[in-house]
Amino acid sequence: MPRANRNAEKGELTRSAILKAAVELFGENGFRATTMNQIASRAGVVQSALHHHFGGKDQLLDAALKLHYPPAASRPDIEAVAEGKSNFVDEVLRAANRNAQDRDLVRFFSVMTGESLTGDHPAHEFFVARYELVRQGFADAIAKAKGVESEESRRLILLLVSILFAASDGLQMQWLRNPSFDFTGAIELAAALTREQLDAIN
Repeated sequence: MPRANRNAEKGELTRSAILKAAVELFGENGFRATTMNQIASRAGVVQSALHHHFGGKDQLLDAALKLHYPPAASRPDIEAVAEGKSNFVDEVLRAANRNAQDRDLVRFFSVMTGESLTGDHPAHEFFVARYELVRQGFADAIAKAKGVESEESRRLILLLVSILFAASDGLQMQWLRNPSFDFTGAIELAAALTREQLDAIN
């Protein structure tokens, strides 16, 4: 393998290790209580490597968020729902099942969501935009797939989408506090109730 390729591969491995360590520590300690030195130590790299790959802690958080939670505008799941190739409730259940396999990522998401309620948090704008775009994106996709034009029906779809997302977030919090909590069973019940209400809209 050419030297340039080896260096590029090593750089990607270092970047991945740093992102993994950041997700773990931001979830365990919160953003402000986590230091760059702690992240470097967890990742097994020198602190200068963090600055080389990401610049600073704010940029590292932004990279971690965008890696795991892409913008709604580029999400194939929303596009699939709009085209009638998938179902919103099924997409939520698939995401929930993936989350159930990655406790560190769920903790990271939940802690950053809570912390970012304050306007001065570096992830504040990210989460404001994410929730608005994902809620509205899926609601518009459902309406398009069902051929719904009524403003009242579209409003109801948006509320149902919002309720299921809120249920998922809240149930994940209960699971983080108590690992024995049946998160998947609870979200499946919430999803079934949402599906019933969405199916009744035409």
